[in-house]
Amino acid sequence: MAYLRDRAPGVPAVVFDPGTVTSRARRALRLRRRRRRTSVAVAAGAMAAYLALAVAGPLPSPGGGTMTVPGSGAVRAAVARFVPGGPPGPGQWRADVAGLDKEVRPVVERLRIFYLMASGPCHVLEYPHGIFRDGGRDCGDDPVPFDAQARADYAEVTRAVRRSGVAVERIYLNRGGTVVQIQDRSREYNWAYVYLPDRDSAPEQSRPDEQWTHVSGHWWFLREFDD
Repeated sequence: MAYLRDRAPGVPAVVFDPGTVTSRARRALRLRRRRRRTSVAVAAGAMAAYLALAVAGPLPSPGGGTMTVPGSGAVRAAVARFVPGGPPGPGQWRADVAGLDKEVRPVVERLRIFYLMASGPCHVLEYPHGIFRDGGRDCGDDPVPFDAQARADYAEVTRAVRRSGVAVERIYLNRGGTVVQIQDRSREYNWAYVYLPDRDSAPEQSRPDEQWTHVSGHWWFLREFDD
């Protein structure tokens, strides 16, 4: 440094201030940490929004039709696998309808079931033999005791449901076919497998939030808002 000052007169001497250097370094470190926290928060918010849209599935768009986010099918499949009470993922649909078609549909059609509650404390069976309900007044109308035939028929259907391996909440006739509603814990949506023997295409939407997805044969997967 002495040599340089001799060669360049007028250059001020350099004074090293440890306190100033340390203070500036700390300010720079705090700024980097603040920027990092902001980036993490933004990324976390974006990821949360993406997951919410992916799990919800295709949503109605203002101009008609539906919109979805890339990779939503894989996300829903993972949620269905690891989160109890969620809807089955698309990778499970074919196996489910195969079990329902083999085990449940023949029994439901032979007994001509109009409505059957297959899970929970309420047992409900409506078919040509009669209307039967038990489980207390919380289950709807006044209880109607099951007779021996109704109890045997109800047990036959519920055994078929267990053999199918599908978590069924209820079975009923609607939309020109058989609706097999799936157990879930959602307060927003209902999901169901629907057998439509006389249709090659999905029914017209009765509400814009309905989503019909073809599975195989005459089976469809339905998602609709829970009223």
